[in-house]
Amino acid sequence: MPSGTEGSFKPSKYIPVSAAATFLVGSTSLFFVFPCPWLSQTFSPAIPVYNVIIFLFVLANFSMATFMDPGIFPRADEDEDKDDDFRAPLYKNVEIKGIQVRMKWCSTCRFYRPPRCSHCSVCDNCVEEFDHHCPWVNNCIGRRNYRYFFLFLVSLTTHIIGVFSFALIYLLYHLDRLSTVHTAVTMAVMCVAGLFFIPVAGLTGFHVVLVARGRTTNEQVTGKFRGGVNPFTQGCWRNISYVLCSSQAPR
Repeated sequence: MPSGTEGSFKPSKYIPVSAAATFLVGSTSLFFVFPCPWLSQTFSPAIPVYNVIIFLFVLANFSMATFMDPGIFPRADEDEDKDDDFRAPLYKNVEIKGIQVRMKWCSTCRFYRPPRCSHCSVCDNCVEEFDHHCPWVNNCIGRRNYRYFFLFLVSLTTHIIGVFSFALIYLLYHLDRLSTVHTAVTMAVMCVAGLFFIPVAGLTGFHVVLVARGRTTNEQVTGKFRGGVNPFTQGCWRNISYVLCSSQAPR
């Protein structure tokens, strides 16, 4: 993943993303190995096919959100206008749709941050349309990878619901065999799915609202446009279309 600071390898920052990948792949693998064969034989072979498709979609979006450049702006050269930090005013205003939007001078990257851009304190980079830094994917979420992060959340919520529901069906048909290995593992998978459902579904709902309103997490948390007009919103359906269907922004 891109980084503005060379040689700053910190093993601890890989713990959340490693834990997320382990729980996702591990619990899903147990689901496919233990209850899924019985579900396929008893009900329909479509059950494992459906779950495989959703799981691969989750993994694909997780990987894109993790490894894609989120939209990092390159820094000014070291020998380029070294005195700018002293000469430049801290803020400049630009007009967007008749609304004044403030741009702040970034002393680290040495340029005025474009509207919706923010400097990530973790990655030490200015990111276009900065949403937030997500430790669970070990990357910033910005203009270039927000779509994949959003689809990851939606598909992960769908996957969790599917795994929990099918595992519950298995348990209901095996109440007289709760002490067997297959049933015990299925109960463990259900517990993991249930444990992660509330925070994942809550975060998904939060981002659905943000997408519909045309806001980023950073703008929502910092209170930008609170009580005012958001110059970046295009209406609910166009906001959704912008996130899901717009062409990929260049690096």
